[in-house]
Amino acid sequence: MELRDLNHDEQLALLGLVQFIGESNHEVTEEESESIGEIVQALGAAHYRKIADEADERFADEAALREFLKGVGRPDARELIYGTVLEVALADTMGQGESELLDWLASAWSIEVSVADDDGD
Repeated sequence: MELRDLNHDEQLALLGLVQFIGESNHEVTEEESESIGEIVQALGAAHYRKIADEADERFADEAALREFLKGVGRPDARELIYGTVLEVALADTMGQGESELLDWLASAWSIEVSVADDDGD
């Protein structure tokens, strides 16, 4: 599954999470911009903006976003969204709010998070 394969609600979940992460940082780093740029490229700039605008309107706060995220159902979509958002979050130092939301999301979506060894083991 690729980002372009996500349905509307899954894209909305993805961009809601990306916006939360972006807003939790004072500045967007070059690495974060690159990660977000990959999402824009996958969805298309106009479509990305449309979904991002909808996310802005729909998720007034983190509680609204969390409630919506509970309804994202396809396991493969959940894993793709989580991995993509984690990549954006790890592009710089992850703040406590980002970490708490991602921990909650992994639990709510039953995603097992593991860290690969850099030495290939």
